[in-house]
Amino acid sequence: MKRLPLILALILLIGGCSIARKEEPVWFPAKVTRISKEYANINTNIAEPQLSEHGILQGVLFNVRFKDRIVAPRMAKTYTDVDRGRWVALIDDGKLQIAISFGHAATDISCKEGDVVYIQSQK
Repeated sequence: MKRLPLILALILLIGGCSIARKEEPVWFPAKVTRISKEYANINTNIAEPQLSEHGILQGVLFNVRFKDRIVAPRMAKTYTDVDRGRWVALIDDGKLQIAISFGHAATDISCKEGDVVYIQSQK
């Protein structure tokens, strides 16, 4: 009988630890379909509904990984929604575009058409 409280406490501790564990959001691929000539914006094959499924909505920061680089653009409506030189993401022709406000995104991370970048929410 004296062990019962100890056993219950141990069960609660173990159970609580598993509940407290936070799952890291998954990385999902986005194919680079085009690089714009003037600003080297990165256009992808990812549609807005797919971003929404992962919690990537207007105003939210998320991660983009290419090779050993990870950048964190903000999902926005226009390039000027972020400060000059900051990473930004927009929906262009229904698909995700990754850019640097007044910068050259593809040049900065050294990606080209046909490459695959990986997207992750910051939940």
